[in-house]
Order: sequence, then structure tokens, then C-alpha cells
Amino acid sequence: MQPRPKQRPHGIPSIPMRRLTLALTTLAVAAGIGTASLAAAATAGGGAACSISPKTGWTSCPHGQLAGKNLKGADLRRAALDGVDLTGAQLEAANLATARLTRAKLARAKLNGANLAFANLSGAGAAGASLAGAFLVGANLTGADLSKADLSSAVLTGANLTDAKLSRANLSRANLSGANLTGAKLEGANLEGANLTGANLDRARLTRAAMTGTTLSSAYLFETNLTDANLATAVLAGADLTAARLDGAKVSGVFWSGATCPNGRKATSRC
Repeated sequence: MQPRPKQRPHGIPSIPMRRLTLALTTLAVAAGIGTASLAAAATAGGGAACSISPKTGWTSCPHGQLAGKNLKGADLRRAALDGVDLTGAQLEAANLATARLTRAKLARAKLNGANLAFANLSGAGAAGASLAGAFLVGANLTGADLSKADLSSAVLTGANLTDAKLSRANLSRANLSGANLTGAKLEGANLEGANLTGANLDRARLTRAAMTGTTLSSAYLFETNLTDANLATAVLAGADLTAARLDGAKVSGVFWSGATCPNGRKATSRC
């Protein structure tokens, strides 16, 4: 009778399995996911099932608990992060292009320089978040709460900000050309030097907004509330301000050429 082979104790992985685990981890880091995001996914609480596919950088962590996690530079392209809690998370320079972040909690999150191109952030709560220099081309921010957020120098070309809350947000020098801001709440927001060429601001609320030097060429401002806004030296060439409110607005040095005034007439020197 031949001796029986020794049994490997339970819980100790085989050498091939250990090698496979090491290879997958190395591959994940090489793909740009990084140890930070791997650790975050592994420790996500709340019963959420988080998974990462190293080869594609695809992450699934809906309703995960990632508050305060360090995800700087993480590769989260196409990630499924609907309803995830990223409150105060560090996501500087992270790649979230085309990611799903509907109803995500992003209050006070750091997203400076992050890539959020064509990401879906509808209904997200990002009050006080830092998105300075972030790339949000074509992003869906419908109904998102961005009040007091820092979006200075952010690129929001063609973004959908319908009914978004942007009260007291910093949008100075941001590029919002072609963006949809219908019904957006921008009370007290800083839009100084921002580019809103061709943007739709119909029925938006811009009371007390700082808009010195803002470019609004060919923008749509139907029934827009600009009460007490500072529009000094703004460019409104070809803009449509039909039925807009300009009570108390500062309009010194505004360039009105071809604009449609609130009363429906074409501007000459001013409305």
C-alpha cells in the first residue's frame, strides 16, 4: 500500500493560487487602478458587493461605503457607483469617464483635475465638493446639488445641469459653452470670466451672481432672473433675454450687440 499524500491544511492557498493572486494584483496596478482603489473596494461596507476587473479598469460598487477613502488617480472608468457614499473622499486626478454616479454622495469630496467626461451624476449630492479644473464634458448633472462647490476653471462643455443647485458655487473661468442650465439655481454664484457661449439658461436663477467679464454670446436667457447680478463688462452679443429680469443688475460696460432685450426689442447700445 502506497502512503497517502499529505493534506494541505485548510485556509492555506496553494502555491499556484498565491501566484495567481499576486499576478492579478500586479496587473491591476499596471492597469492604473492602484492599490488605493483596490483597498477601498475591498473594505466597502454596507453590504455592497464591490468588484474590480483589472484588465479594463471597470469597477462595480453601487451603494458602497467609501467615505473618506484615498482614491487619488484611481482608474474608475465606466464604474457603476450609483448611490455610493464618497463623502469627503480624495479623488484628485481620478479617471471617472462615463462612470455612473447617480444619487452618489459626494459632499466635500476632492475631485480637482478629475476626468468625469460623460459621467452620469444626476441627483448626486456634491455640496461643498472641490472640482477645480475637473473635466466634465457632456456630463449629466441633472438635479445635482453643487451648492458651494468649487468648479473654478472646470470644463463643462455640453454638460446637462438642468435644475442643478449651484447656489454660491465657484464657477469662475469655467467653460460652460453649450451647457444646459435650464432652471438651474445659481443664486450668489461666482461666474466671473466664465464662458457660457450658446448655453441655455432659460428660467435659471442668477440673483446676486457675480458675472463680471462673463461671456454669454448667443446664450438663451428666457425668463432668467438676473436681479442684482453684477454683469459689468459681460459679453451678451446675440443673447436672447426675452422676459428676463434685470432689476438692480449692474450692466456697465456690457457688450449688447445683437442681443434681444427683456422687452423683445433688439439692443443697440444697451437694453
